[in-house]
Amino acid sequence: MHGNDVSDAVARRINSEDLKHFNDWFDAYVKTFASDDPEVQMNINLKYQHTRRVCRAAVEIASDLGLAGPDLCLAETAALFHDVGRFEQFWRYRTFSDKRSVNHAAFGVGILRSNDVLLRLNETERILILKSVAFHNQAVLSEGLDGRCLLHARLLRDADKLDIWRVATDYYRQRASGTINAGLELNLPDTPGISPEVHESLINGQTVLFENLRNLNDFKLLQVGWAYDINFVPTLQRLKDRGYLEDLKSFLPDCSEVHEVFAAVTNHINSRLNS
Repeated sequence: MHGNDVSDAVARRINSEDLKHFNDWFDAYVKTFASDDPEVQMNINLKYQHTRRVCRAAVEIASDLGLAGPDLCLAETAALFHDVGRFEQFWRYRTFSDKRSVNHAAFGVGILRSNDVLLRLNETERILILKSVAFHNQAVLSEGLDGRCLLHARLLRDADKLDIWRVATDYYRQRASGTINAGLELNLPDTPGISPEVHESLINGQTVLFENLRNLNDFKLLQVGWAYDINFVPTLQRLKDRGYLEDLKSFLPDCSEVHEVFAAVTNHINSRLNS
């Protein structure tokens, strides 16, 4: 089917053949950022592997929620493209900090549009994927999304966070033995203590805003606070089963503020799982 064949596009829905086409495009696109610079190549590889795991997580969570057929394909496609802006971002700016470079989600939407990547899909599915990508890194999801689009945006955010917890805890373990990747730390300083604004947000059941981050401890606590922004119980169950938050706690100062944060977050998780 040709992308400009509107009648065909509207008549059919996304399927496994589309998914294969998107995977092939994505692999070829990522290869264009291959670099002789070891730091650049390490971070390109890191984001490629992250994307692949988010795809798997999205399909697993979607299946737990009872989604099937085209909705599983949409969940995987949104996951495949959610960080497509990260590759050129790091290649161009040498950072994953949106504050220091570009909003990687909006940048990714631009890449998908300018390359006509989604043209083979009908308009409804194109919009759903583009909105899921655009909103996956927002502090709070925009209001006004229709039910199906909201479902997929929430699903992508859950799958993304689940793997970022994995990446973060693996990295902090490596960091303890001297392997430092400034890109994964958003170039934040590794100074003592935590910021009062970060502590206050978390004990009040709120996620942390990036503009309140002052150091690496704050960033770790922001990652802890993502538990408040998880949408689906199957995601929270995976978070608990995999012990990511306990791992994060081991890389934070042993102080009353940190203990208060973890008590609040743990209570939130347990109440959601037991409700």
